[in-house]
Amino acid sequence: MQYRMHPSISFFPNSRFYNNMILDAPNLKSRSQKKHYLKGSMFGPYSFINVIGAREEKDEDGRSRKNMVEVAIVSQILRNLYKKWVESKQKLSIGIVSPYAAQVVAIEEKLAQKYNNLDGFTVKVKTVDGFQGGEEDIIILSTVRSNYQRSLEFVSKPQRINVALTRARHCLWILGNEKILCGNESVWKAMVLDAKNRHCFFNADEDKDLAKAILEVKKQYDQLDDLLDADSILFRTARWKVLFSDNFFKSFKKLTSVRLKRSVLNVLLKLASGWRPKKKISEMICGSSSLILRKFKVENLYVVCTTDIAKDSRYIQVLKIWDILPIGDVPTLVNRLDRIMNKYTDAFINLCKEKCLEGDLEIPKSWPPSLEFLRFKDLSFTKIQNDFVGDACDGRSYAENSRVSESLLLMKFYSLSSGVVNHLLSDCEGRELDLPFEVTDQEMEIILHHRSSFIVGRSGTGKTTVLTMKLFQKEQWHQLAVQGCYTSQSSKVEKSSAATEEKVLHQLFVTVSPKLCYAIKQHVLHLKSFACGGSHSTESSLIDMIDFDEDEAQFNDIQDSFHEIPPHSYPLFITFHKFLIMLDGTLSNSYFERFLDATELTHGHLRNSRSAALQTFIRTKEVSYERFSSLYWPHFNTDLTKRLDASRVFTEIISHIKGGLGAIEACDGKLSREDYVQLSEIRVSILTRQEREVIYDIFQMYEKMKMENGEFDLADFVIDLHHRLMHEKYEGDHMDFVYVDEVQDLTMSQIALFKHMCHNVEDGFVFSGDTAQTIARGIDFRFQELRHLFYKKFVLESRTNKHDESKEKGQVSEILHLTQNFRTHDGILKLSQSIVDLLYHFFPLSIDVLKPESSLIFGEAPVLLESEENENAIIKIFGNTGNVVGFGAEQVILVRDDSARKEISKFIGKHALVLTIVECKGLEFQDVLLYNFFGSSPSKNQWRVIYDYMNELDLLDHTLPRGFPGFDVAKHNILCSELKQLYVAVTRTRQRLWICENMEELSKPMFDYWKKKCLVQVKQLDDSLAHAMQVASSPEEWKSRGIKLYHEHNYEMATMCFERAGDTYWERRSKAAGLKALAAHIRTSNPEEAKSILREAAEIFNAIGKADSAARCFSDLGEYERAARIYLNKCGESELKRAAECFSLAGRYKEAADVYAKGNFYAECLTICEKGKLFELGLQYINNWKQHAEEDTAMTTRGEGINRMQLEFLESCALHYYDLNDNRSMIKFIKAFPSITLVRDFLKRLDSLDELLLLEEEFGNYLEAANIAQLKGEILLESDFLGKAGKFKEASLKIIFYVLAMSLWSSGSKGWPLKKFPQQEALLAKAKSLAKNETDDFHELVCTEVDILLNRQDNLAVLKNQLNSSQRHQSIRGEVLSARKILDAHLSQRTDKYIWEKELIGDLVNDSEEKISKNQVSIDSLVYFWNFWKEKILHIYESVRCLETPECKTQECKGYVECCLTCLGVSRLYHDLNPAYVLLIPRADWVRCLERRQFQNHGKLVSIDGQQLISAAQKYWSSEMISVGIKVLEKLEALYKFPVKNSDSTFFQSKSLTLIYDVAVYLVDSKCLKPRHQDTITLQRFVTFSTESLVSYTFPLDGRNSLRESMISLRRTDALKNALRQVVFEYTRSKNKPSFGDIGRIAMIILGTGKLNSELYAKLLKKLDSHSNLRAFIIFLCETFGRGEIIYVSIMLPFRKEIKVNGRVIYDYMSPGCFLYILERLLIWAALTQGYVLTTRSCFIEWLICQDEDSRLNFIVEEDRSPSLEGILELTINDCISEKKDMIEWLEKSDKNWKKHYPLYILRLVVLLCLLYVNFGSSLDTLFDFLGRSYVAEQLPCDFVDTLRRGWSHDSLRRGGSHNSPISNVSALSAALKKDDNDSVFASFRQDCSCTPHDSLSSNVNALAAALKKVDNDLVIASFRRDCSKLCCSDAIFIDMTANQCKDDILRKIVSKAAD
Repeated sequence: MQYRMHPSISFFPNSRFYNNMILDAPNLKSRSQKKHYLKGSMFGPYSFINVIGAREEKDEDGRSRKNMVEVAIVSQILRNLYKKWVESKQKLSIGIVSPYAAQVVAIEEKLAQKYNNLDGFTVKVKTVDGFQGGEEDIIILSTVRSNYQRSLEFVSKPQRINVALTRARHCLWILGNEKILCGNESVWKAMVLDAKNRHCFFNADEDKDLAKAILEVKKQYDQLDDLLDADSILFRTARWKVLFSDNFFKSFKKLTSVRLKRSVLNVLLKLASGWRPKKKISEMICGSSSLILRKFKVENLYVVCTTDIAKDSRYIQVLKIWDILPIGDVPTLVNRLDRIMNKYTDAFINLCKEKCLEGDLEIPKSWPPSLEFLRFKDLSFTKIQNDFVGDACDGRSYAENSRVSESLLLMKFYSLSSGVVNHLLSDCEGRELDLPFEVTDQEMEIILHHRSSFIVGRSGTGKTTVLTMKLFQKEQWHQLAVQGCYTSQSSKVEKSSAATEEKVLHQLFVTVSPKLCYAIKQHVLHLKSFACGGSHSTESSLIDMIDFDEDEAQFNDIQDSFHEIPPHSYPLFITFHKFLIMLDGTLSNSYFERFLDATELTHGHLRNSRSAALQTFIRTKEVSYERFSSLYWPHFNTDLTKRLDASRVFTEIISHIKGGLGAIEACDGKLSREDYVQLSEIRVSILTRQEREVIYDIFQMYEKMKMENGEFDLADFVIDLHHRLMHEKYEGDHMDFVYVDEVQDLTMSQIALFKHMCHNVEDGFVFSGDTAQTIARGIDFRFQELRHLFYKKFVLESRTNKHDESKEKGQVSEILHLTQNFRTHDGILKLSQSIVDLLYHFFPLSIDVLKPESSLIFGEAPVLLESEENENAIIKIFGNTGNVVGFGAEQVILVRDDSARKEISKFIGKHALVLTIVECKGLEFQDVLLYNFFGSSPSKNQWRVIYDYMNELDLLDHTLPRGFPGFDVAKHNILCSELKQLYVAVTRTRQRLWICENMEELSKPMFDYWKKKCLVQVKQLDDSLAHAMQVASSPEEWKSRGIKLYHEHNYEMATMCFERAGDTYWERRSKAAGLKALAAHIRTSNPEEAKSILREAAEIFNAIGKADSAARCFSDLGEYERAARIYLNKCGESELKRAAECFSLAGRYKEAADVYAKGNFYAECLTICEKGKLFELGLQYINNWKQHAEEDTAMTTRGEGINRMQLEFLESCALHYYDLNDNRSMIKFIKAFPSITLVRDFLKRLDSLDELLLLEEEFGNYLEAANIAQLKGEILLESDFLGKAGKFKEASLKIIFYVLAMSLWSSGSKGWPLKKFPQQEALLAKAKSLAKNETDDFHELVCTEVDILLNRQDNLAVLKNQLNSSQRHQSIRGEVLSARKILDAHLSQRTDKYIWEKELIGDLVNDSEEKISKNQVSIDSLVYFWNFWKEKILHIYESVRCLETPECKTQECKGYVECCLTCLGVSRLYHDLNPAYVLLIPRADWVRCLERRQFQNHGKLVSIDGQQLISAAQKYWSSEMISVGIKVLEKLEALYKFPVKNSDSTFFQSKSLTLIYDVAVYLVDSKCLKPRHQDTITLQRFVTFSTESLVSYTFPLDGRNSLRESMISLRRTDALKNALRQVVFEYTRSKNKPSFGDIGRIAMIILGTGKLNSELYAKLLKKLDSHSNLRAFIIFLCETFGRGEIIYVSIMLPFRKEIKVNGRVIYDYMSPGCFLYILERLLIWAALTQGYVLTTRSCFIEWLICQDEDSRLNFIVEEDRSPSLEGILELTINDCISEKKDMIEWLEKSDKNWKKHYPLYILRLVVLLCLLYVNFGSSLDTLFDFLGRSYVAEQLPCDFVDTLRRGWSHDSLRRGGSHNSPISNVSALSAALKKDDNDSVFASFRQDCSCTPHDSLSSNVNALAAALKKVDNDLVIASFRRDCSKLCCSDAIFIDMTANQCKDDILRKIVSKAAD
């Protein structure tokens, strides 16, 4: 526990040094420990005070260190503490601690014993070591260190730090530099971060006293260099934004004294901090603007500045520094500023005058952004002016009237920052200032616009500036976001940028011009450097634009792909051409691969755009407009081209047919003829339908010629990129922001490519351009089309929900306009606007409508030069004398084309620059002479249409023509391009514009138009004017202009400029570049001359030291070796790769390899060795690289890549010798492979398994050797190697696999039975021997399978043991084979050897196993093992289906698959993770179903694919199952037919039939089996035979035969019921018409089995659709039996039906058995309705069997019944018996043995009559009538008749009257039935049977029961509602159905009583 420190002080040491083990004493928290000695959070109990900008110095001995800024801070803190102590007089002790003795000394010297000998105020200054054991109230720790290059080792020792941090009681204040202390992982860094986390971190200059002390000490010790630090206090305390001008910069750079420079900057920084001099006189300025204009003296110079208003997030005052001048020059500047400021409004002046004081400081005043004010008094500067503004030469209404180059209002201003100060103090003399300059409010609004935008501005309005600043601002905001310093504005941007997380912002800037691209890249990099406080020298590594000739040279350090671009390459500045190359490199299969020439030149490697060969290919094969017009256009049919312009046609092809919006949607990227022609109707077009037809014809000719020439245009490249991006995902870097400048020079298709680069559609895209400058050949552009493209292709395609398109539409930004021009004056702007107005009027869709441009400065109106009659103006200006000055470097003559230039060149020679309008695009000149534009115009008299426009404006007067043509789009379409060219020409000037024409009639319309609008002045060209027009230029100016023209590829004019400059080097360089361009132009038309010219260029380049350019020329000439030697000897290491490439192209492969190796281009070196067959040399390089790999760091870091390259080379060499069958040489290179794994892979690919096997065996790699043997298909050899490798289990299983396959399939075997073959026993013995080395379980398994495979004639018990063993070891293969052998034993057993069971077997498994264990067979064991084997085969069948799917995951599934493969002799091998299935016996029988041509042969191996295997395997197992199944059926049929002479024969035969049906129907219905046609017939025969036979056994004529318990059990099985229902099913499938016989049988089956399933029931009803009565009867049976109407019963009761066939009546009979069965069931149903049933035992059991299989029977008996049903039954029975003849005929038709069965029919009918009587009291007369007939009585058993007659005397019954209850006769009926062994059963269902009112009840029942007993069919009395318990009848069986008994109990009771 510590008792000294405040808890805030102890917190960090405790956690850092003591693991929080020390506790703070309670008193530290309870008493008032926290004391505030000074105001402010900085001086609380614990704080880290960050000291920025201090210097660390060594003492005189150089051993210790001191920091005078920290000394000053300590001194100031002590002064403040002393003041507070004086006020409070509280005792205070202070300790000053530092790790350095020199710092202690410096502090003591500064204090100078000031605080010694004070009572109550003590100050101790000591080192850390000196303070050990001490403690004070306040400790101030001075760390001293501020040097980035020095180590912190001394001050970072934990012991010292711990001592220093634990000396204070109440306050600990630590002074130090945050960045220095956090520079490495030390205790200091942890302490600083801890202070930040605890909000105890402060900057020293946040305290005013400390800030002042810091400034004073920096002055004292001359530390002004600290101004270069961005974190300096001078910048941190700045309150004012200080802006300085270009003029100030120029004047400042002229200062020679560094001290003076620093003084000036010090004054500026002091002004920025709010300091103002106390002597006002020093600020006084004479003039009316003195209120806001001031000057500040710095030695003998004056800084002139004004207060101004700028807009940021608010309006705020700023300081504008105009210049630093001697006193004599100040008035001139002040006067100019006065004239400008006099135009300021009073409101603006008042805002500038407002002051805001903060103590002694003057701070800037600010206002909300909603503030409205005008800067200038004249509103014409902020609003659109009317064209009619008076005299064009009047400049009084302008804010400034000066030359553009000298304008103060157009001058750039720069913000003072640390980076700028760094630059100002650097020695960058003469370098153009490239700093972030201030922008206008309009520009700032666009820069801050956070949505994807479209920026449009005319020439000179700052479009590129806005893009650059927008990009730079994103970079700054991102850096703030990464550092965690979000601002309100930065957060808007960074929220949409994923790059924040990656610490790199991906910004992409694309423009067409390489020059512009380079300039913007330079500018932004400079801006970033200045923003970071760096000096301008940091960009010295950038390539100077003048140092390279090739446009793409600036991209040498940028890769040719967007994959993983290095972070330092961002922001990425590229041309559109480079963008396409990189996009091509990002995608697979480069576009250029289709060109054979390109592939040959680059050896197939097309991913490097720096390749000299590829660059040559692109230069020579790309079709530009120049190539199109010179080489293609002349070859087109002149009938097609005579009325068209080549430029117009090329534009239509590139911009519309192949590059328009519609082309993007087309499948091939090109508009069809129909779609293109339709553009004339859906778009205001300047082309007619007929012209479009012609253009499309030309387009098709062009495409054909281009393809024949092997050339391409840029549109082809773009179309291919679109196509590839459609089919493959873009995988390159995704951009956060994309900027596209000069967008008007791109087609829609080209622009659409950018959608793939950036997902940030909302705010990630900026497009900038000017459609008025769209004069690029092949481009037709409008910004509205761009917006439509952006909405459709960028916005919509980026959304998942595209339904609400109206909402999305609003998310596309409007076009942003820039209107203030900074290039020229208002006179030029008005003239250019007049041209734009004509475009608006005549061609509104060719240009975007913008607000007119404005300028704040006045300038001379353009001049129309008029010459004397027949005088040539050019001759007049330049004359023929020798003392002509000529035009200067900033002046130009613009002409229409080359022919016009040649025409005037002979007059002016080299006295002036002459450019065409197309050439001058992008250039600016002070003065422009536009010569003969209208005279050379192809429009000729079409210019007269301007009078039509003037007429609309009411500008025509009597002096102008009144007759003029009206405008027609088709006729005047050429005027569109003419006006745009005129606009470009006019806007090239900054100051003066002269227009001179030699044909007044052609120019007059335009001149009249300008004159009427007062836009021009007319001057007579005389000598004085000609002289005034000419301006001389210095050599530097000529050189500067020459370089600009050089980079615009205008080499002729550039050469002239260099000649005027006297620069021989540049003159020759420009001449050579011109020759090179000329050679390229005539390469196709005159190849020989082109070569001569190019060689001359190459020699010049070589002579002047431009080696790289010379080498390129020689490369283009095909002189590759010379090019290579120049690259090698003169271009240094940077061009070694090109040198090697050229050596390669020259066929000098060894030299190429040596150069590649010298440059460490390993891949290329080995590639060239391979190409040149330099295999040994390549191997030497590989060995050399391996030796030096550890020493070479670069090689080590690229180790993996080098290894891959080396391997590829070695493989190539080995393949070479492999093709030559030179195995020895091949092995030599193979042994050089890095690893044996690679050796194996390589030899396997070559299928050189023999060589690999020998190698592996030689090296003792037996496992690998086994794998090779497997690949060779040598199973036994594989087993041998596995055994040698100790893999005994695998070796043993391989032998088992081999033996099994050979046993099943060798020698033409069909797959079963197992056959012996030579060596079988020896192999199996070896398998057992190998298995001994494994576990006992495995050995036992192998022994079992060996016994199975030996196929001895084993008995069933042995086979069962084998099966049990297989099951125990989970061997599916063993189970299948054993079960099959057991099944075969059953099938081969004689029928009479089968054991017959007299009842159903309950446990089939145990019974079957018990039987075969005793070597016995039965029908049950046969079926059991059939099912066992069948299920295994079925699992195999289903599992093999999942062979190549993820479904086969379970171990069991895999086991079945493996069983299938081994049984078929198939092994599975993998190649590249893809399985192949190798056939051990390719001619095995199961393979016959496959086509041999589908087999895959690998040497000796024959394999099939997975699908083939699945198909063949399933087919085999299907046929096997069917074949075995049929054999089982045949055996079952034999058992059925086997004569069994005992009482159970019915059961035996019924059971056999049931099993036959079960087996057969499974084979028929199985979806997985595919039986042959003959098999299907056979199986169907078994189904039909079994079901038909089973019906007669189930429903016998003598029901007593089916009353045995075994038969009853069988009847209740689903198998039997399904077999019976099969009859119904077969009936539904038959085409026969329904018959009585069919319906009778179906009815009997329904009643005997229960309800049909819904599907079968529906089929049956559908079958009977056309037979309503029969259909109704079936419905009655299935749905309403027991509740149906009698009409349905009456339909079926007749036993025959008359049918007329061919006019003859025939009868349709129901079988007698079915008929009687239905009658008996109807009688029971009728009796159920009265609550009790009296029936025979056979009838009751039949009824009971078909009831639901509920565990308990709970019947609900209907109370109501139809009273006439028993009458119908009586009548039906009466008809049958009385019509003997008909009955006999019926029996004859239905039963061949009718004579034998006739007594049974009569007996059943008589019993039915008896039952009708005892149940319903009816039929007695009929009964005795029939009993009295001899033909009836003689058919009945005598005992039955006699018993019935005795019990039921007719007279006694009649004397009883009709009122006797029917139940009184039950006894008689029961007795009679007894005679026939069919006891009467009386079942009671809820009714009390004893409640009859007559005494004769018991006697009648006894009589009936006795009769039935005679025929062995006991009477059953079943009670359902009545209680019949009082009824005594010993011969009857009584069943109480109300007792809720289960069916089994009832049946058991009936059977047992019958047996008694």
